Amino acid sequence: MIIIKAGGSAITKKSQEFTPNMEVISNLSKEIKDARKVSVLVHGAGSYGHPIAKKYSLGQGYFDRKQLKGFSETRASVSELDGIILKSLIQSDLMPVKIGTFSNFITNDGRILEFYKEPLLRAIELGLLPVFTGDLVFDKTRVFSVLSGDQIVSYLSKLIKPSRVIFGTDVDGIYTGDPKKEKATHIKKITEDNIKEVFKFTKDIEDASGGMKGKFSEILSMFEMGIEIDVINLTKKGILAKALKGNVKGTVIKKENI
Repeated sequence: MIIIKAGGSAITKKSQEFTPNMEVISNLSKEIKDARKVSVLVHGAGSYGHPIAKKYSLGQGYFDRKQLKGFSETRASVSELDGIILKSLIQSDLMPVKIGTFSNFITNDGRILEFYKEPLLRAIELGLLPVFTGDLVFDKTRVFSVLSGDQIVSYLSKLIKPSRVIFGTDVDGIYTGDPKKEKATHIKKITEDNIKEVFKFTKDIEDASGGMKGKFSEILSMFEMGIEIDVINLTKKGILAKALKGNVKGTVIKKENI
């Protein structure tokens, strides 16, 4: 069983609001179909979710009624992207089924507190492809919060125990810094020997769902479970297909004794 997280930076054009990267989405669908190994797909919100969430400060929780307009707009926008991805998966002869993040998760202070798991388990049992997205959810403490796709992946990993998790981003794996802004060294493998050091390298580049520091904390949680995590460049055709076959062109994060 494999979980794929398709990052918002890869499946949307972050410099253009509400713009999907159709080439990446199409390749993602075809490569999942050809591999026949993927059990769950989680995708980010990218340029569909983050601009509105940032404008209305939704990541801070509820403090002003004016935010409710942003709450509604964000949910509608994320659903639009979700529909584009589902349509692409269907066109590739897959059988995706949306498992609503908003309707199935409740958080407490930004962390998952409750999840109605039955739709997911039934979908897997039937051989369907469950699809989740990062989204807004109701929160016991903050009234609402942004639930990232990364946290969903980490939570689902505890529940269904995949053999691997693949993170598809818009860079070639994990680096010692931000390769888009500075000269950084690519890290091919992360094990017990260097994971704490690598954690220090991660930059706290904030977005509505927590930035790179938040992403790596979820990866660390899965690493401690003994799950192999592969971080690849989803914007390059064929890289996901190779990763699904075990030929990872990116960063492999794995305990050496597993």
